[in-house]
Amino acid sequence: MISLKGPQSVVETLYVVSSAHARKTGQDVPAGSDALAALRATYHLMISDKQPALRDVLPGAADLPVAVGSGPAHSGLVKAFIGSVAGEASVDYDIFSRAQEDTPQELRAKHAPVEAALAETGRQWPEFRSLYELLVPVLLYAPDGGLAGGTASTVLGVLWLDPKGHWNSVDIQEFLLHEFVHHTLFLEERRHGFYKNMGLLVEDRYLTRSAIRQDRRPLDKVLHSIVVGTEVLLARHEKRIVRPQGVDLNLHPASAELLAGVTTSLDDVFALPLDELLRPRPIEILELCRERLAVISES
Repeated sequence: MISLKGPQSVVETLYVVSSAHARKTGQDVPAGSDALAALRATYHLMISDKQPALRDVLPGAADLPVAVGSGPAHSGLVKAFIGSVAGEASVDYDIFSRAQEDTPQELRAKHAPVEAALAETGRQWPEFRSLYELLVPVLLYAPDGGLAGGTASTVLGVLWLDPKGHWNSVDIQEFLLHEFVHHTLFLEERRHGFYKNMGLLVEDRYLTRSAIRQDRRPLDKVLHSIVVGTEVLLARHEKRIVRPQGVDLNLHPASAELLAGVTTSLDDVFALPLDELLRPRPIEILELCRERLAVISES
């Protein structure tokens, strides 16, 4: 979580998780010209082991993140996303059922504003832009039939996206941040463990309001929504993502509404018996969200 814990925390978690995978699989940690290059190589090793389609994408990629819109790697990654969603009991919508390839013209039209948003982020928030190259090296473009894309804990390193034509640069920057935060939480979960019993999370008595969607969802989804909402608010508050005057928000609610939604969701979550549901690390993250939101509310 880049604003909550700082860039170094993201790098540390990435190093711990990637190195653990190399040791577990009996592979040498790749050497690089410097520590960052070695970390990138170790992470690429891990995510390529989990999704072999990435072995056709990452080696030799000159610029990251690399856009994938067709070919065998595209098909393999789309299939991996579909399998992830289909096998996840707590997902309450089907995100990828209509996924297919864009035409070359559609791909260019979708990727150009994403490239521009990444460039703008690099000017306003260079630490985040650098971490994005490291943590999410692959952008997978495929139509989704209505939603904007997403990430999956089983397809690390890949953002599946279908940006909407009415989105502006601020919307795209916030979408990239939104999905980046999901990635950091996937890695935190691999490192620390989050949930004591996943089966309990889908029981009706433990469903709480999502911070952004405001519908009742399982605790793992609500936890993610709280952290995502907090990070978006922090990025706005700290002028990391700047909305020019007169530019509308199409993806996330305005700050006052988003702050109210995240605060309400936090109140609902802390009313649950968290010690029975969560391990210490996610509770710590939720507490940190509450602390940072209090600062925003008072400013």
